[in-house]
Amino acid sequence: MITVTGATGFLGAHLLAALLRRDDRPVCALVRGDPEEARDRLLRAVRSTGSRCEEAAFRRRVTPVPVELTAPRLGLSAAEHSALAWRTQEVWHCAADTSPLGPAAALHRTNVEGTGRVLELLAAGARGTRLFHVSTAFVAGKRREGLVPEDALEERYGFATAYEESKYRAEVRVRRWARDTGRAATVFRPALLVTGRPAEPGEPRHWLAVQAARTRLLGRQDRALVLRAAGPAAEDLSFPYTARLPGRPDALVNLLQVDWAVAAMLRCATREADGVETFHVTHPQDCSVQWLLRLALEPCDWLDVELDPELVPERMRPLERSLMRLAAGLTPHWWSRRRYDRTRLAAATAGLAPPGELTAEYVRAGMTDAACATPSPAGSARADSVRKGAVNARV
Repeated sequence: MITVTGATGFLGAHLLAALLRRDDRPVCALVRGDPEEARDRLLRAVRSTGSRCEEAAFRRRVTPVPVELTAPRLGLSAAEHSALAWRTQEVWHCAADTSPLGPAAALHRTNVEGTGRVLELLAAGARGTRLFHVSTAFVAGKRREGLVPEDALEERYGFATAYEESKYRAEVRVRRWARDTGRAATVFRPALLVTGRPAEPGEPRHWLAVQAARTRLLGRQDRALVLRAAGPAAEDLSFPYTARLPGRPDALVNLLQVDWAVAAMLRCATREADGVETFHVTHPQDCSVQWLLRLALEPCDWLDVELDPELVPERMRPLERSLMRLAAGLTPHWWSRRRYDRTRLAAATAGLAPPGELTAEYVRAGMTDAACATPSPAGSARADSVRKGAVNARV
């Protein structure tokens, strides 16, 4: 049996769909709340990936088990916990609080203590049970330059967010557990995962899609509201408006198609692990942050953004500060030029076609809700600019 946490999330749903295609083993999904309602959520999440999953077959294969991720024995009785541990052959731990600016205590509780409870489940079962732990490439923290090795796990650079630190500490716990027990573990560090499928209402969405939804709300604001947000300096504004925000104009961020990420992870899972093996699940090419910002701002035909490394908060207008709050989850990437070593990933996925180019059309589609109308003519000049710049958007 395969046990999965976080299966109703964006990555977890794609992973669950792929695991159901991979073989015919039963899957136990650790969930919150009523198991029947959770089963419906799981089915909707799997179908949101494009999988044509037949409901009767899904109900036969997938068993939702209500748990409390941070509670002793996951909130199960001793007998239930033992039975689950001994039936499990693989654990795919995807559950996480991914709030970039969430409270540190809540992030630690879910991401670190929750990982500890999953390790306790593994310890209670057979030694041969495999652990596949989903971390993030951003455990690299505030490191802004150079090539990050796949085995690197250090805190000397500090962390831009409490989320990054919590995922770092969860990885530390996995490594310590593997060392102390002599067990193997596979750690995946995905980049920002994206899709080219517009999301239906209620479906799990990736981080960029959530940010784009906020941007669409901004694009619907009338200019009176924008001027009020600008504060006393509103009389100096003219439209279209170019906002200057702190960051590097040559900053890079790594985006990766979620379908390819899952296929790569399943390839890596076929390897015999010895100790802890870590993979940067990243795209071989990075994206320009400036290009990505302009793409996200297409619904706002009155607004453009330029990143300025010399800008200090004291020189920012109230409107710029509002924009910084709107994009708070992404601002740490506005300073980064680092790259991720993927040598081990490339070796493990030999024979798998490399991920395709991340075009403006693909990223734009994935940031759009299925119910949204096509871009208005007012935004067509911005869209043309993004398309023309796409040739130089990849570095």
